[in-house]
Amino acid sequence: MIGEAQYVIARFEVNASEFQEAWDWVYGQWMPASGYEPDDKPCFEMYPEEPKNGKFIVDICVPVKPL
Repeated sequence: MIGEAQYVIARFEVNASEFQEAWDWVYGQWMPASGYEPDDKPCFEMYPEEPKNGKFIVDICVPVKPL
């Protein structure tokens, strides 16, 4: 069970080798410019549809709190 928290959700279309790049973008690009910092709740990924042609749609969900 995941407790209540405020999450940023970033959607990506990636192939199997690009997942780390997507996570790196959330933490390295979006987070520093957002006015938020990571909270201590769990991060997770959601897959809203089945992969197609080797591409995955993934929602990277990161708990955040204001700076």
